[in-house]
Amino acid sequence: MGLVLFGIIGFILYKSILGFQFYGIENILFSNSFNISDGKNTGTSFWLPFSSTILTTFISLLIAVPIGIKTSVFIKFRIKKKYRKIFRIISETLAGIPSVIFGLFASISLGEVMKFFGISSYSIINASIMLSFMVLPTIIAMTLNSLESVDDNLLTNPITMGNTKTRAIYKVYKKAARNGIIVGVILAMGRAIGETMALSMILQNESRYSDVLSSGLIGILTSDLKTISVVISTNMFGENANETTRSLLFAFGFILFVFIMIFNLMVLFITKSKNNKKHKFKWIDTSINFLVNSFMLIPNAIANAFDYVFFSYRRKTKLQTPEEIILYTRKRTESYKLANVYTWYKLMWEIISVSICFAFLAWLILDIISNGLYAWGLPSSTVFQYSKNTTGQAFLNTLLIIIVSIFISLPFALLTAIYLTEYSKNKMFKTSVNFFLDSLGSTPSILFGMFGLIFFIETLGMTSGGSRGYSLIAGALTIVLVIIPSFTRSIQQILVQIPNEIRTNALALGTSKLQLITKIILPSAITGIVSTTILSIGRVLSETAPLYLTAGLTSSSAISLDRSGQTLTTRIYAQLFNIDLVNSTNIMYEVALVTLLLVLGLIFIGYYIVPNYKKIIKYLDDKTTFLYVWIKDKIKNK
Repeated sequence: MGLVLFGIIGFILYKSILGFQFYGIENILFSNSFNISDGKNTGTSFWLPFSSTILTTFISLLIAVPIGIKTSVFIKFRIKKKYRKIFRIISETLAGIPSVIFGLFASISLGEVMKFFGISSYSIINASIMLSFMVLPTIIAMTLNSLESVDDNLLTNPITMGNTKTRAIYKVYKKAARNGIIVGVILAMGRAIGETMALSMILQNESRYSDVLSSGLIGILTSDLKTISVVISTNMFGENANETTRSLLFAFGFILFVFIMIFNLMVLFITKSKNNKKHKFKWIDTSINFLVNSFMLIPNAIANAFDYVFFSYRRKTKLQTPEEIILYTRKRTESYKLANVYTWYKLMWEIISVSICFAFLAWLILDIISNGLYAWGLPSSTVFQYSKNTTGQAFLNTLLIIIVSIFISLPFALLTAIYLTEYSKNKMFKTSVNFFLDSLGSTPSILFGMFGLIFFIETLGMTSGGSRGYSLIAGALTIVLVIIPSFTRSIQQILVQIPNEIRTNALALGTSKLQLITKIILPSAITGIVSTTILSIGRVLSETAPLYLTAGLTSSSAISLDRSGQTLTTRIYAQLFNIDLVNSTNIMYEVALVTLLLVLGLIFIGYYIVPNYKKIIKYLDDKTTFLYVWIKDKIKNK
């Protein structure tokens, strides 16, 4: 994994050397203008499009973080355990929808709502709202995992002392899960910074950065300034693209990669601090605590004075022993007349947050289904046609890439996870490999696409036309690099969950390590591995940027691994360059419906078929036996 990570960095850095030389580091990092289309070595500031990235990311997190945390609290504490699976499926559905479908929905349906308020559908505010729902599943998943890892005594003890359940959740339980929540927010931030294809369907301006950024907040929010990832993707094969321009884009990609690595190091530091309180940077925690205590000094003094004046029991005790503190807390809570107001206030926002998630997902799915069915019914529909540049052929190309990428990545991910879990004893080695896996997993997919373009096509020439062109095999191999990190980590987590007692007992009985793995560990983990494989298929299905750069936006007349080919997601993106707007919109919706049905099908298989496959097989076996006996009796009676 380290070799892959450094290989990607090395190739991107190598291709960016010409850009740094021609445009100069000063123009890239210290310029205040941007005009990439003039071909001159001026006006190529990285920070201007990156400022648009930061703004869209900040607004999206401003929306997604409170909604995600409140939704997670509602799922964890307000509903019965047997119903939590439904809400997790809703979150997984949002996570599994390809970004180009979000872009299609935001540019048309959500855009109409924006127009009602006098805001263009092609604006930063519209893009930020869309992006908030794209990162929402990450925040919900990480917050839920963090809440579930907290000791339940941190909830029951405050309640025993007289606190309400809601106050115990927010004042004690959630604070204990703070590190995990922060990690989720940072990961969501990295996801938002790296998003490309959905934003490229909304943000389309890159020539007026300086003017717009000086026009005030309203002017910026209503503008359609491109983010840095959109600048990279749209100019890679633009009309003015040449060798120096593309090298500049690789330089932008390298700088973006550095920022993503910084986020990964932040996550590593926070998680390491959570697991090991005696870390080397203890002074950071001390400094943070000092700043927090200093900031809260005056509010705490006011609160204590208020208690002393208006709560008589506070004046009768010095609060020196634990018993006095417990008794004071109980009496103070019992006399707190607004306790129910606090509970209902928090519960209200939890319900609103969950309702927003439900409403958005329902709106998106109904929009895709209604418009998709209309597009399917048109004479121009190509869902069941398999000639060049049809939806049917895009579906077959997608299946081919899924088969090739899973065939390569599954054994690699499985063997890597087995080695890390069952064989590796070096803690530093495991930490390093996991860091590389997490770093690759959070790397923007556009950077994988850039690497695939350089390595598989321009270096190895894996196309029918040599080093110039596109191919499905280059796209599939690039997708392998995209899914291996999360694939490996997911299988690793499944293997770790198998109790160590099973391993110890088996080895004590004389079982070899290989027999332990093949006869006990893998059969115990098979359900989880199959579910993870299905989720990885969903990841392949949703990718666009790597395939756009390696497999191309058009299909060849015949399906072949060494030729270009549209997938379902790249077929949607390709319609942005179609001059027939009505026809292109219908094509996007018909492809979106096909993709949505595949995503929902994968989620259904992963959550219902795979976990219950033994019951299903037994049921079918019983029915087959019954049918056999019934037919035999009928024949005998005749």
